[in-house]
Amino acid sequence: MADAAPIPDVLVVGSGPAGAQVARDLARSGARVSILEQGSGPPPGTNLLKLLRRKEAMQIAPGVVLLRSLRVGGGSVTFYHTATPPPLALFARHGVDLSAPLEQVLSELPHAPLRPDLMAPVASRLMQAGQSLGLPWQPLPKMIDQSHCHDGSCPPEAFWSSHRLLQQAVKAGAHLHTGVQVLRVLFSQGRAVGVEARSNGALQTFPAGRVILSAGGIASPAILQHSGVEQAGNGFFCDPLRIVMGHLPIARAPQEISMSAGYFDADAGYMLSDITIPGNFFRAFTWAAGRPDQLLSYGHTAMIMVKIRDDIDGRIDTHGRPWRRFGAADRHRMQAGVTQARAVLRAAGSGKPYVSPWVAAHPGGSVRLGELVDENLNCHSPNLHVCDASVIPAAWGLPPTLTLLALGAYLARRISQ
Repeated sequence: MADAAPIPDVLVVGSGPAGAQVARDLARSGARVSILEQGSGPPPGTNLLKLLRRKEAMQIAPGVVLLRSLRVGGGSVTFYHTATPPPLALFARHGVDLSAPLEQVLSELPHAPLRPDLMAPVASRLMQAGQSLGLPWQPLPKMIDQSHCHDGSCPPEAFWSSHRLLQQAVKAGAHLHTGVQVLRVLFSQGRAVGVEARSNGALQTFPAGRVILSAGGIASPAILQHSGVEQAGNGFFCDPLRIVMGHLPIARAPQEISMSAGYFDADAGYMLSDITIPGNFFRAFTWAAGRPDQLLSYGHTAMIMVKIRDDIDGRIDTHGRPWRRFGAADRHRMQAGVTQARAVLRAAGSGKPYVSPWVAAHPGGSVRLGELVDENLNCHSPNLHVCDASVIPAAWGLPPTLTLLALGAYLARRISQ
């Protein structure tokens, strides 16, 4: 056994937004909660080789790298703090009413459009250019406590992450274990009784009365496959994106808030917004785009993210390796978004915009609601739940953090009841 402590009522695998929310809420309700998180130590930064070694960057198709987060707090420590509300009707069709959980989450969370004085000059210029073309380009709701922001900048404590929920969970009695990679769920007489995991190089068993998989759209289906749920991981989405870049005569601010403004075209299936990427990523993308003349122009380059709603396709294998293809519909959506982004950059004053390779983010839809998961987020067993982006039932294309928090609050309510 992992230790001699009382067996927890609930074992939450993963500490991202959904896992942190459900753990916090259940701990506050009086349940004994343990959280197992694979990540540990300081973040690896933005070095692509380090990310590949840590499997935080994974090749999923020829020339396409998927980025994910394996660290305490999950994706909430690497996302751009965009509070896009969930499509409630999509979940309601499968018996999941997120309206009340969403209200609960929003009552605790900063979620206001970015103030004009906090929007960087380049982001403002892109928004004005988009509006001049008749696009509904507007400030996006951000999970930033802007009352802490002054003189055009925000301190680190202004930016929300699920670390806050984890701290509250621990204060309510939950236990957080880091450096623990869960491999499979253990069953007895058709019920989950715990998990087998690798910790400090050794296999350990963590018993529990109930197991909640919140390990993310790649890890959760792999764990389920090892646990006998072979259908898990059959198809997934990954929100592919490309970054359209162009030189502008104005300088970028040192600390810009990414995704300050933009819009989502539901009919066309893509989202456009300003974005800021690390300098080493910029140089790699610029070189790959065949624009060595722009390698030294980082400080004067405006960037627009084009993120599409891709079709569910491919497979995640038992080793947690995702692979897929991007079909004609995916390529058409991306080309339409790139064409529109080029037009916005030209309207902003950029002469020759160029485009990065494809990148993927937000993997999900790999243990879909209505197929492998029911309205209680049960999967395979009455006391095994999946609560992360895996359960999103259809192709997505939206920033998922607020949806994941609502799912965590929803599941905590169902279990408590």
